[in-house]
Amino acid sequence: MDLSVVLVSYNTRDLLEQALRTALEAAAGLRVEVFVVDNASRDGSAEMVAAKFPHVKLIRSPRNLGFAGGNNLALRQVQGRHVLLLNTDTVVRRDTLTHLVGFLDAHPEAGAVGCKILNPDGTLQLACRRGFPTPMAAFCKVCGLSRLFPRSRRLAAYNLTYLDPEQTNEVDALSGSCMMVRKAAMDQVGLLDEDYFMYGEDLDWCYRLSQAGWRIYYDPGTAIVHFKGESGRAEQMKVLYRFYEAMSIFVRKHMQRRYRFFPLWLLHVGIALYGLGSLGRRLGRRLALPAFDGLLVLTGLKLGIALRYHSGLTPVIHSIERLGNQLGIGVHPTRWLTPPPYTDLQWFVVYAGSTATWLLAFYLLGLYDRHRLSAARAAWAVSAGFAGVVMVVFFFKAYNFSRLAAGAAWFFNIALVAGWRLAAGRLDQTRRLGRRRLLVVGTEPLVIQFLDHLKAYPQWEVVGLVGLSPEWRGQRLADKQVLGLVEELPQLLHDYEITELVFTESALAHALPQTRQGWRRRLRLHVLPGSFDELAAGRGPGSPAEPPLVEISTRG
Repeated sequence: MDLSVVLVSYNTRDLLEQALRTALEAAAGLRVEVFVVDNASRDGSAEMVAAKFPHVKLIRSPRNLGFAGGNNLALRQVQGRHVLLLNTDTVVRRDTLTHLVGFLDAHPEAGAVGCKILNPDGTLQLACRRGFPTPMAAFCKVCGLSRLFPRSRRLAAYNLTYLDPEQTNEVDALSGSCMMVRKAAMDQVGLLDEDYFMYGEDLDWCYRLSQAGWRIYYDPGTAIVHFKGESGRAEQMKVLYRFYEAMSIFVRKHMQRRYRFFPLWLLHVGIALYGLGSLGRRLGRRLALPAFDGLLVLTGLKLGIALRYHSGLTPVIHSIERLGNQLGIGVHPTRWLTPPPYTDLQWFVVYAGSTATWLLAFYLLGLYDRHRLSAARAAWAVSAGFAGVVMVVFFFKAYNFSRLAAGAAWFFNIALVAGWRLAAGRLDQTRRLGRRRLLVVGTEPLVIQFLDHLKAYPQWEVVGLVGLSPEWRGQRLADKQVLGLVEELPQLLHDYEITELVFTESALAHALPQTRQGWRRRLRLHVLPGSFDELAAGRGPGSPAEPPLVEISTRG
């Protein structure tokens, strides 16, 4: 057996299918076994593998063992001369497996090798080649000196940014998202350390390989695309904690004896502060939209209360009172003009409690997730928040500031909270649907089905195709011209004013570096999944306004 490929799955069903398909295509010409360890996914990942890839060795874990524990379940069974750790949120180029196997076969001193790992926007992921976090390297990373001086060997020693990314180099560590290890070296140093739940286990493994005398190489002769962080997207704060916990474990395990005269507690403090800073930035981004909505709700509530007790209504109120007296009806509407005699603390509770109730309704109805720009969903959420406020003041009589004021606030909040979403949604729709000029990168038979399917989407204008090899230049496929090759993408994007790129799975890793050179913010990237025909066939008359593509996040 030439190679054993191991993927650990946790709630990334669609990406796992894509990764498996591209890895199996890349395995052509090699004797390969593939393991998928499912870490108790809840999205049907294991069932998908069993149904669509019956020849893959599926291991179902009854609980989430983390990255190291999950991989070790398969590593105890592998038979290949080499072992590839591969993340499920990756797309493998067709030459990647043969290239890396060839490298290890040609370099008997190499214990592990990694390739170029690209972000979805075509940039290099710095984690694909790293130095060990020595006190100096960690200090420069935490303090930002490595970012200020990326060409300095001393200050940029952790991410090795002073090295040419297009040159093969011996490095300290690789990324576990795509790392090929010689099985003889693995047998010598042991399996992944399960003290690391997520992150750090690849760094630890490379350190042990290095200590045992094996060399670690970065080879940019091939590449993969890594959709970083997809398996932990739903639990980002927990993932962030795991990352900095892993760094602390590594320092405690490997740096304690090596730097016994250095106060390593400083490193732990630095790691903790760096983690808190990252956490603060993420929290800030996540709380920005609720904070803006909260400001609008406070404004609407203030306007509602001001309208309810507005002194400009005094003449009308007095007229009603006089008419009632003339009719012998005891009407005293003048008290409507007098706000409740609340203390400042009570008014604070009214404003804070009402705003919190509305924001809770917004959260529960998805305004901070899938429906963040939905004006209709925002109107429902404002109405639900209004019902919540009315219920709260019904049970807490001391804060019954006026249902009429709450009703007026409901009206203003509909206008403010739903209104800005309506405007933003219209702008976004105009940007997306105004001119959608599309290039398809790839010429596989699946492209013909995709082009036929796009006939139902008149707003998508397919300008042409991009080929991967010279023989495709000038050819036609499904009545569409092959306008050029992947190395010409920057010029094609400019010449044809392209707003959308659709990559086939096999073309993605080849074409992204060229795409990066012509990158513009308004360019949207998609992947044509190998299961496109199934997804398209399952769509009925009420299908969404978008074809079934995988949109690539460009944040990396």
